Amino acid sequence: VSLMAATATGIRLIGLGWAGFIGENLILSHNRSDIIRVYGEDRYHFAYSALSTVTTASIAYGYLFRGRGQGPTRAMPGMASRSCAVVCQTLGLLGVSQFFPKAQIPITVSTSPPKDMNSSSGTPSRGSESIETPEKSGWEFKARCPFDFQHKENADDEEISGLKRITRHPALWSISFLSLAVTLRTRFISEVVMFTGPVVTTLILGNHMDYRFRRGEGGYLSPEDDEKSSFFPFYALLTGTQKWTDVIHEGKGLNATVAMCISALLYARTPSAHISRASIAFRGR
Repeated sequence: VSLMAATATGIRLIGLGWAGFIGENLILSHNRSDIIRVYGEDRYHFAYSALSTVTTASIAYGYLFRGRGQGPTRAMPGMASRSCAVVCQTLGLLGVSQFFPKAQIPITVSTSPPKDMNSSSGTPSRGSESIETPEKSGWEFKARCPFDFQHKENADDEEISGLKRITRHPALWSISFLSLAVTLRTRFISEVVMFTGPVVTTLILGNHMDYRFRRGEGGYLSPEDDEKSSFFPFYALLTGTQKWTDVIHEGKGLNATVAMCISALLYARTPSAHISRASIAFRGR
């Protein structure tokens, strides 16, 4: 009974924490100008920080000490749910990988050009009977940094390129996809509440951010950029507003490859994957 009560408390702390976090961000950001005009910018930021700290502390305490891996459970997620979880996990890791410096193979191979013939012009003199044979070109291996820190990133954050061709809020949606993957895979109600929070936060606060930026509050979203981009991932690509070839060309290929490998390893280590394989093997006997 005490464990169930503690878990119920954890679910409430997590749920109320997320509700409070979304609510205070929504109210304070929507009324930012009025609050600053009445109370001043310092008090506004202090209230923002204090309320955010309280709500995130409630989420963290409820999950880490009262909800993680314990409490009421739901039915074991089926194959369809686990498959969707793998897709969401891969999409989230792909998004996160693009925020790191561009990865590159730490060894480069180049060929040394062949040396010229006898004369400096590369052609033998007419009076000369003997011609020197040019040396063959050779392979040359050079070590380099595994990260290309000189890779050209977008100088203008407002430019529609890279991940912003997929969604205007790539960071929020990357976290949301990772959270959704856990939600689809877990059996515990407390973890469902915990990892549904980032998705709801993205849907509400991300849309509200666009609303404010369209009005020039806290940022700027021009009508042209609004038309060329989308809030929901892949919508601009599916409607033809953006091109898949541009996303692939501007993406960091090796980063994406590493992300997909990590996703495959995480899937292999997931207990539900082992359970599924064991049940398939058992039915095959």
